[in-house]
Amino acid sequence: MSKILVIDDEAGVCFAFEKFLKAEGHVPVICASAEDALARIADETPDLIITDLRLPGMSGLELLEQLKGEGDDVPVIIITAHGTMKAAVDAMRLGAYEYLVKPIDLDEAKIHIDRALETSRKNREMERLRQELLELYGAGAASAPVRAAGPPVIIGKTPAMQEVYKKIGAVSMGDVTVIIYGESGTGKELVARAIHFNSGRKNGPFEPINCASLPEALLESELYGHEKGAFTGALRQKRGKVEMANGGTIFLDEIGDIPPGIQVKLLRFLEEKKFTRVGGNEHLSADVRIIAATNQNLEEKIQDGTFREDLYYRLDVVSIRLPPLRERRGDAPLLVAHFLSRHEGQEITGEAMALLLQYDWPGNVRELRNAIDHAVVLARGKPIAPVHLPDPIARFTGTESPEREESLGLQIARIASAAFAYHYRRPNIEGRLYNEMVELWERPLIERALKECNGNQVRVARLLGIHRTTLRKRMQHYGML
Repeated sequence: MSKILVIDDEAGVCFAFEKFLKAEGHVPVICASAEDALARIADETPDLIITDLRLPGMSGLELLEQLKGEGDDVPVIIITAHGTMKAAVDAMRLGAYEYLVKPIDLDEAKIHIDRALETSRKNREMERLRQELLELYGAGAASAPVRAAGPPVIIGKTPAMQEVYKKIGAVSMGDVTVIIYGESGTGKELVARAIHFNSGRKNGPFEPINCASLPEALLESELYGHEKGAFTGALRQKRGKVEMANGGTIFLDEIGDIPPGIQVKLLRFLEEKKFTRVGGNEHLSADVRIIAATNQNLEEKIQDGTFREDLYYRLDVVSIRLPPLRERRGDAPLLVAHFLSRHEGQEITGEAMALLLQYDWPGNVRELRNAIDHAVVLARGKPIAPVHLPDPIARFTGTESPEREESLGLQIARIASAAFAYHYRRPNIEGRLYNEMVELWERPLIERALKECNGNQVRVARLLGIHRTTLRKRMQHYGML
């Protein structure tokens, strides 16, 4: 039986947690504000704290920061209805045990609560041992981590991206080497920059290098620099990326493509933090953090002998896997809005938006950004229509991917969500939003119903609950007859 402090200003959330925790055999302590919680923590000594992010007065993050600043190691689970990247990164970087987005799945919450309580138990045991050591040897306590400033913005609120944000926050606290796995166009460099700008190295340089874009000789020079006269064309001494990134971070993109000779020298640098410029004899050192990225399977490359196993284990201390856009389709409306915001006043039609939401995006976020830029140029100030989109998207029907078939309800919900995400911000939308919504979802709804009913209009009308005459009028309106 454990004592769990729940902080939320919503009575319904508190009631649900209280009932759930009692059923699990725990003792819930309910507070409506962080200030109230702070006043009770000393007396209650909870084993776990569950707090909402947004509270009246002090926020959940401010409470977390104060507790960690005072050396309180009680695990804290942050819950929120507003799952932004910044909130997730800040929560994990400040030491939150877990970060959950409402609505809370109680089965999932139970897993995290049980793990947090086990952590709490271990923390108490470690504290007991630490006190014994203090009494015996007078050992000093470690200082609390310093909070870092804001990172680049990454767009996405789906559960898959929430996991990415939590890992960014976690690895930003230390200085370990990180590999970011993901298909081309998923935003690996953006994640690397987010790690850097949330770390203790945020005031140092961030030096990216694409390992696949240079031949071996030039790649070595780009990494470690060269001395004057080292090779034809080396007219002066040049500092490499490693030297330029001293005190900061070097980002090695497409690490799976580096040649064997460079792999050996990179491994040596990772082990010793020392290097030699091409054509030089002087051993130089650099204090840099390595973040690597690849769209390849490095374990397969180890098996075929093109990537060193020892280098792999030096690089893959912590890994972050970025989901392709097709696996986080719920983020597509946010991404489209973000890319459209760079073109003031640019609008998009419902039909074009529906195509963007259905497309598979083999080029991921980069392809989506390019598609929006392409459409803006062709639209010439008019709302983006399907004809303005790149040909692969404009011609896309979804029939190429039968495994992607969605239920009728899911398709309608996704399209309706897109309408609210984009159309309610349009100027003078008041009084027209319903028609905008109808224009967006009615055609794909009818098309899907016709497909489900094999073109039988009587069955379609019965399925939709409308008169057959109404169905035919709507089909005529959309040019489907």
